[in-house]
This record gives sequence, C-alpha cells and structure tokens, in this order.
Amino acid sequence: MRACLGAFCLVACCLLVVAAAPAQKREPQVGHMRRVFVSVTDLTGAPILNLTSADFEVNEGGRLRTVLNSGLATTPMRIAIFVDTSDGTANAINQIRSGLTGFLAALPADAEVMFITTGRQVRVRLPPTTDRRKAVEFATGLFPDGGATPLRDAILEVDGRYFRKVENRWPVFVIVTGDSAESSAPANETPFNKWLTDLPERGIAAHAFALKYRGGGFPDLVAQHVVQTAGGRFDFMNTANGLPDKLKTLGGQIANDAQEMSHWYEVEFETNSDGSPTVEIGVTRPSVGIRVSYRRVSSS
Repeated sequence: MRACLGAFCLVACCLLVVAAAPAQKREPQVGHMRRVFVSVTDLTGAPILNLTSADFEVNEGGRLRTVLNSGLATTPMRIAIFVDTSDGTANAINQIRSGLTGFLAALPADAEVMFITTGRQVRVRLPPTTDRRKAVEFATGLFPDGGATPLRDAILEVDGRYFRKVENRWPVFVIVTGDSAESSAPANETPFNKWLTDLPERGIAAHAFALKYRGGGFPDLVAQHVVQTAGGRFDFMNTANGLPDKLKTLGGQIANDAQEMSHWYEVEFETNSDGSPTVEIGVTRPSVGIRVSYRRVSSS
C-alpha cells in the first residue's frame, strides 16, 4: 500500500465510472496474480464500503481479467527505519533519539517497526515487531558507530530479507541520514538502480530526512532519489534542532494515511502478462466515482 498524502492520494488517477465497460472477450488466465488498490466513492465523495468482487471489472492492457478476490485494505504496515549512525550524524544523536521516540508514539498500534543502522556497516538492530517498548528502548539507547554510510547496501539487503517476499504487509521506508561518505559496494550500484526503477511498481512508501553538515556527501542524495521516486516526503536541514518535530509529524501523517487506506479496496486479479501493462478498474454500479492508484500494483 501507499503511504503519505503527497505520495499517494495526490498522484491517484481520478476516473468517473457510471457503468461497466463494454463487454470484451475474456481469455483464460494462466499465470500469476496482480493487485491494485482503489478508492470508490459516491458522487458526494463519501466512501462506498460494501462492494464485492462481482462489482469490479479489471482491464489490463486492453484485456479483461478475472477478479480473484477483493476487500477493504486492512494490511498492516511494516516500517523499516534506517538510521545513519556514521560520523555524519554523530553531532545529532540526541535529536535523532528524541525524534524517533516521538515518531514511534504517533504510529498505528498494529504497525510493525524495525531498525537498521548504517554507521560503518549494515546492522539490523531490531527485527520487525509491534512491541513498542522494545522499539522505544532501542531508540533511546541509540549510539554512534562512526565510519561511513553504506545506505544503498542497507536498502537492498533489508528489502530482500524483509519485504520482497512478504505479501501481507504495507511497506514503508523511513531514512534518517547524514552526508558523510557512501561506502556501499560498487557492485551494488547497478542492482540499486534497477531497484529504483522498480520502486513505483512495488508500492513502497518512502520518506527521508537528511542532515547536511559536511557537504559533498552521497547518502543524502541516495535518500533523495529514493523518496523522489516513491513520491514521499524529503527534508534536508543544516541543523538537527527541528528533527524531533519533523519525525513526530511524519508519524502522525503515516497514521492518518493508514486510517484513510482502511476505506480503500485491495483488488486481486489473475494475469498472464510478463510486463506491467496499464490497469483500469471499472465498477458495475451506476453513479460511482472511483480513484485508482496505478502506482500500487504488485505481482506475485
């Protein structure tokens, strides 16, 4: 699912569906599954919450597809928090601790959180958990590790281990980084660029805060590229004084997004396409307005 009002709702493609699409030949579907998230409203903008699979019609690349399942989106979040503990953020460690505590307090109770530090090397400090006590204990005990920042390595490793093969979680990446040297393996540059290209299709929400103390660094640019591709929130600052309030605000924003998404439908359909053709969703009820986020289509 998608998080962030700027990253999700405002990029949704708005259609007005007043009747089902003209009948087309349905082809037998043998392949894999794709899913899309849609918001269905009446003409006053009020959400319609009683649709069934029979109410949806899916057109993928000009072909009608079989709807396998639909329901209101209740998938909980899994939030990966990447914290730069390198030399680039050593002077901001107290503000980072305070900001993460406020961020955690604002999140939905069912959201899983995990912590990854990127000082000197990639370390998964806290695997995904809904135990806020453990998460707060880690945040308040955070300490600098020094060295450079292998942010690209961290993103690829965490995505591969904790997100890519997990179908029942809404992925959110939150990055707090400085602008020290980027120490990721050169061999990961091409896989990372491929990961960026696939990011909109994967539906990963991403937000980042970059502390620009030194200038000329690279992790902040990596974070910026990730967020711009995902359409999330990116802030850079020359001082960490505002970081606690910014992180707390982001936590509240993510909580609001989760509440809004409870009014969206997750529609699963069968496909035999190897590419990512355009998906259009129809609703067979008259006078229904529908918003479709083509950026949240995933395959399995």
